[in-house]
Amino acid sequence: MYLYLGRQIEMANSSDSCYSSAAGSLSSIPGIAPRKHLGHSSSQQFFKTFAPEMATPDIEMSDINVETQNGDPLHGSEHSPEMWNIFRKDRLPEESKWCVGFTNSFFRGFKFLFYIFLFLVLIGGVIASRGGLQILASLLGDQERRFPNRTVTQDFISYLFFFIIAVPDFFKFIQSVAQFVFGKRESPKCARFLMVLLREVFHLFGLGCLLFKVMPYLDPLQTCLVTLSIPVFPSIINLVSYCHRKACQLGKGFKKILNLFSCISLIATFVILIISITSEKKDSTTEKEHKNVERLAWVATSVIFLSTRWIETYSFVCRKFIEYKKDRRISDKGYVTSHMCSSFLRIMLLIVLFPTLYCPEIRGINETYNAFISMSSTNASGLISLNCTEISKPISNDTNMNVSSTDLQNITVICKDEGISYRLVINAYVVHIIAAFLTTHFGVLACRLRMQVVGFALPLTLASPLYLVLLIMFDEIEVDFARNLLNLNAENKWKLVFGFMIGWVGQIWVCRHAWFKNRQDRLEFAQKLFVLPHYCSPLVDLALLHSRRKRNRSENDYKKELNVPKTDTKVYICATMWHENRIEMKQILISIFRLDHHQFQYEFSKKYLKGKEKDYYTFEAHIPFDDAMETNKATNTRGPNDFVRQFMEIVNEAGGAFYNRKIMLNPPQKYVTPYGGRLEWKLPGENKLVVHLKDKDKIRHKKRWSQIMYMYYFIGYELLMKDRNPTTIPNPNFDDSTSIFELLSDEIKQKAENTYILALDGDVDFQPEALQLLIDRMKINPKVGATCGRIKPGGSGPVVWYQRFEYAIGHWLQKSAEHMFGCVLCSPGCFSLFRVKALMDDNVMRTYATLPTKAKHFLQYDQGEDRWLCTLMLQQGYRIEYCAAAEAITFAPEDFKEFFNQRRRWMPSTMANIWDLLKSYARTTRINPNISYFYVFYQSILLFSSVLGPSTVLLALESAIGSVFGVAPSVAYLLTYGPTILFLIICLKAKTDTQLNIAIALSAVYALLMMAVLVGTLVAIASEGWYTPTGMFFYILVGTFIIAGLLHPHELGDLLCGVVYFICIPAGYLFLIIYAICNLNNVSWGTRENKTAVLEHSGPDQRKGKKKETEDEIDFVTTEMISGMIKQVKNSNLARASCSEAFFSIFRWMNNLVILKSLESVQNIFDKTKDEADAAEDGQTVGKHSLFKSRRMKAPMPRKKSLDDSSWASENVRQLNPSKLEPLEEKFWKDLIHFYLYPLEADQKKEEKDKEMLAELRNKAAFGFFFLNALWLAIMTAMNEAKHIINITISQPSGPPIIIEPLGFGFLVMFTILIVLQFIGMVMHRHETLLHILSITKLTKRKKIDIKEQIGLLAKEDVGYDGTDDSVKDEEDAIYCNEKMIKRAAEERAALKHALPDRYERRRNHALNLRKTVRRSLNNQHTQDTLNRRGGGLQNQDYSNQE
Repeated sequence: MYLYLGRQIEMANSSDSCYSSAAGSLSSIPGIAPRKHLGHSSSQQFFKTFAPEMATPDIEMSDINVETQNGDPLHGSEHSPEMWNIFRKDRLPEESKWCVGFTNSFFRGFKFLFYIFLFLVLIGGVIASRGGLQILASLLGDQERRFPNRTVTQDFISYLFFFIIAVPDFFKFIQSVAQFVFGKRESPKCARFLMVLLREVFHLFGLGCLLFKVMPYLDPLQTCLVTLSIPVFPSIINLVSYCHRKACQLGKGFKKILNLFSCISLIATFVILIISITSEKKDSTTEKEHKNVERLAWVATSVIFLSTRWIETYSFVCRKFIEYKKDRRISDKGYVTSHMCSSFLRIMLLIVLFPTLYCPEIRGINETYNAFISMSSTNASGLISLNCTEISKPISNDTNMNVSSTDLQNITVICKDEGISYRLVINAYVVHIIAAFLTTHFGVLACRLRMQVVGFALPLTLASPLYLVLLIMFDEIEVDFARNLLNLNAENKWKLVFGFMIGWVGQIWVCRHAWFKNRQDRLEFAQKLFVLPHYCSPLVDLALLHSRRKRNRSENDYKKELNVPKTDTKVYICATMWHENRIEMKQILISIFRLDHHQFQYEFSKKYLKGKEKDYYTFEAHIPFDDAMETNKATNTRGPNDFVRQFMEIVNEAGGAFYNRKIMLNPPQKYVTPYGGRLEWKLPGENKLVVHLKDKDKIRHKKRWSQIMYMYYFIGYELLMKDRNPTTIPNPNFDDSTSIFELLSDEIKQKAENTYILALDGDVDFQPEALQLLIDRMKINPKVGATCGRIKPGGSGPVVWYQRFEYAIGHWLQKSAEHMFGCVLCSPGCFSLFRVKALMDDNVMRTYATLPTKAKHFLQYDQGEDRWLCTLMLQQGYRIEYCAAAEAITFAPEDFKEFFNQRRRWMPSTMANIWDLLKSYARTTRINPNISYFYVFYQSILLFSSVLGPSTVLLALESAIGSVFGVAPSVAYLLTYGPTILFLIICLKAKTDTQLNIAIALSAVYALLMMAVLVGTLVAIASEGWYTPTGMFFYILVGTFIIAGLLHPHELGDLLCGVVYFICIPAGYLFLIIYAICNLNNVSWGTRENKTAVLEHSGPDQRKGKKKETEDEIDFVTTEMISGMIKQVKNSNLARASCSEAFFSIFRWMNNLVILKSLESVQNIFDKTKDEADAAEDGQTVGKHSLFKSRRMKAPMPRKKSLDDSSWASENVRQLNPSKLEPLEEKFWKDLIHFYLYPLEADQKKEEKDKEMLAELRNKAAFGFFFLNALWLAIMTAMNEAKHIINITISQPSGPPIIIEPLGFGFLVMFTILIVLQFIGMVMHRHETLLHILSITKLTKRKKIDIKEQIGLLAKEDVGYDGTDDSVKDEEDAIYCNEKMIKRAAEERAALKHALPDRYERRRNHALNLRKTVRRSLNNQHTQDTLNRRGGGLQNQDYSNQE
């Protein structure tokens, strides 16, 4: 457990002692070097004193070493510095970043105000919607009662009712068609499709009956009872479903009673309504002849048919059509097609029923509108005073109605004395439509934001009784407006009120599911939250409450769900490393410590504070270290290189930087693995940090293969092999199955869906909140295979400034548009979250492990591995999203050459993967519903514009030079095209370094010319007019960037980098593209290839190690030469040899002697440069030693037969033998390496063949690429020369005419449309991001413990020890832990224990014990010196050490 329990702080009881002996050492934080106890300590006493809420006996602290400023007052500390060495570093407070903690005060305040806003909008929207509809219905009924024939106002209101029903269906149809066109073309099941059609048809018929046949003839109170009676049948279905499923065992009988009471109460409401209708007295002089039976029939018909729409909410039988059987997720497959067809059918049915059944004598819509407008214009106030007259011919102009005969040509009945205000009718209709739409929109939004208690259920529940109270209040105080339009029946008023209250109470119980969130995730799709998310304006409150989905389960389903174990979200953090420097390594390690700290807070809150942590997850941090092993030729051993040792140094340094205290993790557990080695640390939050040391002689290296390595490890071993029953049947044949998921168990599939891999670079800085936002995006949609965040480049300098603006506009516009209109094409490997289930699918992970066989494979597979992985996922049907709120910082290239080399890899890979996706558009659009033909066309235009980028830049430069400097066109062509062609030739012929140097020089020159482009653009706008196409495009482009920056206020500073980006356009869009195309045959990585590690604590030991290695090599060579010379002398037979042979033999001996003399000189140089302190310690003197003398008495050193690649894991005295992998894991790694990751042997013929293929591909691609650009240049140049013939001239009233080039204008319009589309996508994505931030914001802070504060509290106390010998032993272990000689001696003693004679064994043990004694004496002396130095501070204190 993570920094949880501390030690009891014991205070001295003596009256004259003011010194407190603190036993406040942190005793057991995992993975960190332990300190010893001080006598008896009580963790519960500590937390009772300092943190009472944390006093839990079930949690224990793990081993940690928190270094204090004063150290140990008695024994000192191995890490306590001397007084002259107390100065510290890395004590700066952590910088505040925008992506840290979205639940700050601003968003909490904003969410609180948004709660109030939702409450007021919903409760006010329901009242306004129902009030406006009731006014229209009362006017319609009043007209029918007052006049024997249909009036114009009656027809006008009937048409308004028609639009009230039709408008929602029209919008639903348009939305469904758009979704269908943009890719969601799944076909629904036949039963589901028929069920939706019947449900919608019944609802339409019932809604028409309610508006045209029921509401106009009832008073407002009766209408309220009708709406409350509609859920009668859903309540009965709810009762029956509950009785059958028997899901809840506790309180089952009580809930049955309440369900029965709700049914009875709603039935009673309907009975009271029937009684009130039948008991009314008829007035035949003012009302048409309607029988009570007919009216009751219409009421019953409307109630029955309207209630059918919500049966699906309460019936688990209907729910089975739309949910997965495994995890109960809503998956209404083909809902777009169902909604499109049902909405179209509803509109057609309404058009048929409206003039035949609902309004059989209605006039045409044009006639009604013209007549109503004409009558309204006769009076300025909008009131009309006419009499009802029947005529059979057009009205003459001499009538007193002021209505023209042409307007009312076909009207046979004109109603006078209607007394209806035009404004009243229109305002009531507009208020109803707007209020219903806003209520539905914000009601759905409240549920998506998990704000449904206050923002959804409460206002919708209170709206109906509040509306009733307002009706009664207006009637009681006799408001003229209400008495004329909302007249209540005085006889049955209070009886109706009583019936309303009974029905309202019953509806509250039936709709109780609307108050709970169930398994809803943040920002869930409305389709999964509601049976029908489209609004129904006449019954907006009922539609929202009863359409809210309810989780219904049968008894068998409930039992099955109990048997399925719930799996928590698990995240594997994977950061690939190679040659990162110290700052980069430290940055990623601080992020891991930060995440470990954050995850422990969730775990503590969930397990011990009993908090409902929906965001809880577990994680493991893994770092595959590429090319991590090196060979020591002198000792014939192979072990971790300097970059690994640098990483091991930085682990504790990064932990101290995060906790702002010096901490020491326990030494890592070491494993010798088939791929090299493994180091495992246990972090303070009990999360693991695993570093995989890849030996390129044992396993394939480079980034893509590292990703394949950890993907197969997490999925193949951790998920599948370690599970006892991963499949549904024993020994399944996966090759014959349609999908591998058909044979996997439900538990495995659920784990795969809730397990994610966070791919990182080795220099990323991110916050835990950013990871949580990425997980949210994954949970919303199970078809999301990957999610990327907002990447920000770190560093400084002009190159980084260029990249800041480039990254900003790329994320603001391009990625946002891709997210909204289709899918993100690339989820960068530096900060992206991948779903394990998506990686397991066919054609993804297995295809990703394919070796390149063609030239284009080298570009697509290895140069941009993250983009290729995303391409495979898109082609398999998964969606990739972009979360702008999840931010991460990664170091960007600061050097011009490194930047060009990086983009030299990215650019060809991007084009190759996009081209591959576009080629497979037919299959991809069929499989992936998120990629439509429109999106394919959009990406095609972007790719085409990227290809023509160099020629576009040259045209802009040539035009600017000609217009600003006034030079001849030929000179402008020479100045712009000449250097470009020269650079192209250099890139094809010269070396890479020469190409980059020339690119730097040309970029600087052309950057100056870009200022001429800016001036030339302004001159063209000023001369041709401010409203020219060029000017409009310039305004749109600049305005888009500015508005985008304003919509990202925390990134507004990136706009200032736009100046650098503008002047560097030739470098990025001309010379960089030429350099990348001309170097397609170069598939090297290009970055971090020549860096060296910096070891801070190497010191003299490291230097001596390197020197010792060189000396051993010289000794080995010398020994071999002496041995060879001796063999030559022994084997030579000078007596029988000729003179020439003897001469050559003597010559060889003399030559060898000269070489030996040279080696002796080198050896003397090393002897002279030895450290005198080291020599004195070893009892040696510095001087010359003859190689001949030193080698005569030595036997030749035997060459070792095999390379020792395991001794590095035994360097720590505390772990003499390395840990061993499980046999199953050992087998897994061997098989994985054998099949996919075996090292590729050097094959010169294959390499030559690959070079030839790459060169051929380079030549073809370069020819095609530059030919297209040359063709575009030729066309535009020719059109410019013939502009007086081809161009279109548009004259202006004032100013010069506007000249338009047809082809250029066409491309300008196309680019403008792309920018506008990206701008719209950005605005939509910003709205979605704001909602996401609101959804994660909590008004109350989570119950948690701030571990960092506890560390600070304990570290301020003096840390003491109990004075036992264990403390000395710990210090000895720390001293011995890095001495290879002693460890090697100990290993040899253990190995040769039985082989050596007893006297040699005793002598060896005596030597080791003697060394230990010396070391212990030195440690004791050091401790005594420390106490003597601190004696001045303790001389006035009565300090006693009690054992």
